[in-house]
Amino acid sequence: MPRCTPLFALLFAALTSTTASANVPRTPTSPSQPPSDAAMDALHAAYAQQWDTAIEQSRSGNTLAALIAMERLMDSPLLADFDAERRGRAAQFAGWTAAMQKQPVLARRYLQQALLALPGDASILTTLVSLDLNDDQPAAALEHLTQALARADSPLAIDHHTVSYLQYHLREQPAQRMALLQALFDNGWKIAGTEPTGLWLDLATLQADNGRGDAIPATLARIDTPAELIRLRSDKRFDRYVDRHDARFDPVKAAQAHLDTLRVSGLLDGDLDARLVDFSSTLLMLDRNEEVLALTDDLAEAVAQGQAPSAAKAEWLAWLLNSRVAALRRLGRTDEVLETAKLAARIGALGPDGLEHQMNVAFVLSSLGKTQEAGAAMATLSDLSGYGQAAQAVIQFAAARQRGDAAAAAAARAVIVAQRKDARLFHREMLLEEGDLDGAAGVLIEQLRSPLERSDALASLQDMRVYPSLPGDVRIDAAWRELKQRADVQAEVSRVGRIERYDLVGSATSR
Repeated sequence: MPRCTPLFALLFAALTSTTASANVPRTPTSPSQPPSDAAMDALHAAYAQQWDTAIEQSRSGNTLAALIAMERLMDSPLLADFDAERRGRAAQFAGWTAAMQKQPVLARRYLQQALLALPGDASILTTLVSLDLNDDQPAAALEHLTQALARADSPLAIDHHTVSYLQYHLREQPAQRMALLQALFDNGWKIAGTEPTGLWLDLATLQADNGRGDAIPATLARIDTPAELIRLRSDKRFDRYVDRHDARFDPVKAAQAHLDTLRVSGLLDGDLDARLVDFSSTLLMLDRNEEVLALTDDLAEAVAQGQAPSAAKAEWLAWLLNSRVAALRRLGRTDEVLETAKLAARIGALGPDGLEHQMNVAFVLSSLGKTQEAGAAMATLSDLSGYGQAAQAVIQFAAARQRGDAAAAAAARAVIVAQRKDARLFHREMLLEEGDLDGAAGVLIEQLRSPLERSDALASLQDMRVYPSLPGDVRIDAAWRELKQRADVQAEVSRVGRIERYDLVGSATSR
């Protein structure tokens, strides 16, 4: 399951220019002004200055002192003399500060006060999303996020991990999931400046499955990336909307056009963000592996020398290094593959995707034929979701079988079977590892019949350019190729989709 990243940092952007004193009612002071009015004006000024000081304390990280001051300021009758904008922002910042001090009840009370001052304010609703997620209340987070998206007059700065978490939470609720994606789509939301075409494909799929065919053309208009176009072409649900002979839906041409678009957008200005990762991934699809290495040489060297980026940059640098791993593997530089995967894991630990990169190290070890080392690497991981447990177990299952440990193999198998509903991929891989092609075919056919999993299943079956298998993958890759050719699998593919040949390399390099 995707992990949820706290979003409290988002409020800094929302409140960067907020000060309490900016719009406090003031009365011009003159020698003839009654003393009581002059005194009240001085009280207002002092009160506003105290807010500014408390807000600056909170921004600088001294949230304890800030909250102590804000509690007193929130209880003051002078708060009512602020106009609605400043009253709402003051309460919002107090709520954020209380949340940072792990006082969710107080935080929620202040945020509700903020909404009373500024009903439907997108920034306050977004702050409530942060609090909801931190309190493990995904339903409330979904409601507040949907409201914020509808009220916002520009794309919201919502972290993509939050969207992934809510997507997972709604995996069995297609109507609600479609509503969330539609709200994001209508808001113009992007991931670090890039169109989240994978999510728009999810939205189009939900529209196709839930009687919203009228909305599909508008959704498809914002899908122009090669991997997503392959999925659209392969899935018969989109045959009414996709002309496979139209250059617009040609994945190879789309890949090249996507590279050009990323360049024009200023990608290669040195920024470490989602665009750079997207650029490297597209180069890999086009089999331009040397260019991936050129793109990442200096970064990899800096990391190897012990340099570390900020947490915000670490997320993207780690995935760039992951692209480098794929390029090295294809170019036969296997002695560098594991070392680079470990660098990615070290940098990834600074960001939100550390667990995925640790798992990648284990999968690289397995592919290199270092099965026992892979099992040992997986054994160090804990606090995993059900999907993560299945990923861990499939590596441990192979390691146990190799060393002849029947009890350990049975234990790993039991974990995978227990999680098979949410992790059919690993259930299928386990069956291939066992040589049970009948069982693996049954799982693959289930995936093809599942509205939720069909797209990924069809994508995995497309005929792409491949590289020779690494030592640890030879047997299971051969089993996969045999599985693809089975009559029962082919019949199900023909019913729901199609397999085509592309002059591109898929993410499963040797399949």
